Amino acid sequence: MQPLLVRMKGEIAISEDKVQKRSLLRDLTSIPKPLIPVYITTFLMRASFYLSLSVLNYPYYLTHLDQWHKSLIFIVYPLAELLTVMFFGILSDKVGRKIIFYVGLGLTGFAVFLFAFFHSFVSLIFVSILFGIGAAAQVASTLAMVADLSPDDKRGRFMGFYDAMTLLGLGLGFGLGFLVMEIFFGKYDQNSVPLDRVSQVAFWMFIIGAFITLLSLIIAILVLKGTIFRSVEAQRIPLRERVKFIIKDKALKYLLPVWVPIICLYAIVLTNAEDLAHQLNLHDIKLLLVLAIIFGSILIGFPLNGILSDKIGRKPFLYFGMFSFAAFVSLLAFGANKSSPGNYNMLFYLSPALLIFGIGCGAFPPAALALLSELSPKENYGTSMGAYSVVYGTGMIIGPLLASLSRTIGVKIKIGDIWGLIILVWILCVISIIGTLLLPKTLLVKVKK
Repeated sequence: MQPLLVRMKGEIAISEDKVQKRSLLRDLTSIPKPLIPVYITTFLMRASFYLSLSVLNYPYYLTHLDQWHKSLIFIVYPLAELLTVMFFGILSDKVGRKIIFYVGLGLTGFAVFLFAFFHSFVSLIFVSILFGIGAAAQVASTLAMVADLSPDDKRGRFMGFYDAMTLLGLGLGFGLGFLVMEIFFGKYDQNSVPLDRVSQVAFWMFIIGAFITLLSLIIAILVLKGTIFRSVEAQRIPLRERVKFIIKDKALKYLLPVWVPIICLYAIVLTNAEDLAHQLNLHDIKLLLVLAIIFGSILIGFPLNGILSDKIGRKPFLYFGMFSFAAFVSLLAFGANKSSPGNYNMLFYLSPALLIFGIGCGAFPPAALALLSELSPKENYGTSMGAYSVVYGTGMIIGPLLASLSRTIGVKIKIGDIWGLIILVWILCVISIIGTLLLPKTLLVKVKK
């Protein structure tokens, strides 16, 4: 009788354990239904966006333009995004998220479509501006939508999922563009590339990119029909009051020295990864693995750290993300410096450490966005996310410029360009840590509801 009771208790315990595991898995994978199309369309839009950028950046496309003109085309779209994202954030609070979201997807898709037909410098500048404006409208509205639908105890994970979809679109879009061009034209040397065929392939890739964005717009309109993302109270707040809110909000001022340095590091990571991608050919298995680790580790880190920051609190993950970014950039820069095209042994040897710190890099953005949501009134989510996007865009522009400057200074003072960059990286990390230490404790109290 006793063994039977023991066996029954054991079976009950195992059954309860299975129920708890299923409940935990259900909790981790449960996403509010309106957020699913937001994530999918964010992924598709970013994939189309970076597919277009990879084609525009291909060295044998737009050969009639010199490097200076090409650089201006690539500078214009982030500037346009930077200058308009706050406006769209404020407008999404005033007129609603969905209309701004649809406008963003529509403008981005239209710009990608125009890239297929426009080739002159002036026309490409115009399309690039439209490209940036579309991205601004999409980013400001989607971040506000995620904040709207995220419960306080799950806000970090949902921001992490958003960041993951953005990075996944970036990696797959850019990677697909590179892969297609490599398959078609990798066999040619510099003097024998058929430029007419390059233009033809680029044309169809832009058309495909525009179709993907149009598809995401149709999905969003159909699935989000009837979903409301704003309150009546939000409509009644004048635009002037929203601008005053951003100017006077002390929380945002405290967060600036925390955000900007880390976003600069994120920009440096992406720039280094892009430089490595340009050196890749389909036979570089080691470099391919390193690039997969760079994007894959951060991709995993976004939702994982977002979930943990909901459980533990934001502050530890701000620090963890800062240190991880600094270590990651240092290792990546050092490994790239010690490697050469066709011989990426050093980067390959560093890949386990890059994997660990890459996952840590995913700690900062979800915690920072969740913290911003917790500090902002619901009726001002769009305005606050627009402000964050301005900071993000500023860091993405300043980061690579600071990296180039630090390399130049490193050469001039004879410590080497790589050590100039590594010193900059840790200075940025220290600034962000000091900024976090100076945050009032009331801003970092974990919300419990």
